[in-house]
Amino acid sequence: MNTKYFFATLITSLFLFTGCDSKSEIDESLIANTENNNPIIEEFKAKTFKLTTTDGKTIELTTTKNGLDFKDFKGKKAVLVDVFATWCPPCIKGLPVLKEVREKYKDDFEIVSVLFEKEEDKPKSEVLEFIKKHSITYPITLGEENFELAKELGNVQKIPELFLYSKDGTFIKKFIGESDVEEYEKYIDIAIGKK
Repeated sequence: MNTKYFFATLITSLFLFTGCDSKSEIDESLIANTENNNPIIEEFKAKTFKLTTTDGKTIELTTTKNGLDFKDFKGKKAVLVDVFATWCPPCIKGLPVLKEVREKYKDDFEIVSVLFEKEEDKPKSEVLEFIKKHSITYPITLGEENFELAKELGNVQKIPELFLYSKDGTFIKKFIGESDVEEYEKYIDIAIGKK
């Protein structure tokens, strides 16, 4: 018999028989509680947001398990939520595309632009100048509620980020950065029930 093999077997046996003796101290705080081992399931809690547009109107929406319910648009129009900033080159470059798809689908589709800038950095008067300069006809919202919504939408970090919802408020598609007319149309058709 190989001597190295014999000693290895002997040492292993000693550890097996002495490792779990009754005198060993057990830290009970490290033992799983078997009495209540149900996982913690956080229930969905709907949140309501009241976004203020540049013309002083309110766009009210509520989160759901499947998306967003827009008080004034539910059942009537699909909605594209556009989280943007006036200083963002891709946001500005995408404006003609957004205006084109909105015009094409105007009876079944709305864009709600959520300004991702603080009022102290971008006063309302400057936002109104931006709207006029770029001939924007869809609503743009201002204020702190915008940041709360951006956080709720998945903690928006990059702009533009756009979120498309169907007429019944179901989330359809997230767009990041620039998209072309064809890309939007493909998903808007789904959102309004054409496909």
